[in-house]
Amino acid sequence: MTQADRCPPGTLQSTPAQPPGGPAERPATYAGGTLLLSIGALSDGTTVELRLTGELDVSGADTLRRHIEDVIVEHDPHRLLLDLSGLTFADSSGLAAIVWAHKAMTARGRQLRLQHPQGRVLRVLHITGLHTRLHITESTPVGPRSAAGAHRRLAR
Repeated sequence: MTQADRCPPGTLQSTPAQPPGGPAERPATYAGGTLLLSIGALSDGTTVELRLTGELDVSGADTLRRHIEDVIVEHDPHRLLLDLSGLTFADSSGLAAIVWAHKAMTARGRQLRLQHPQGRVLRVLHITGLHTRLHITESTPVGPRSAAGAHRRLAR
């Protein structure tokens, strides 16, 4: 995140996926060399989109929470989008991190939106009743992906 402030608007910068341990690097969670959760970030100045890939469980929930906290503190976005199209699984720890993010954004008068959850993740959101509390977009992506040139990648 800290390098993103040095990125000129409209430029893209890749977020390397490497195991935890590097200075300020938290884009991925690994177990035994296997990628469990990867978090990519894009920003247009008022909206930050985090793309989650892999599984969001107890091993990645704190990573996501810290990543979101950094985004809120450093960028104060009006809208935080969690793109769940690459997320294949979420357990109660992952859902707790999402609910925490929703509360954190709402407390600031901001919005959290979940985008394109896959079937298994969407089913968990429905079973828990969170689909009635959270803003969820299930349709084809329209927002930040289609205007990728207007976004910049947030580096960690």
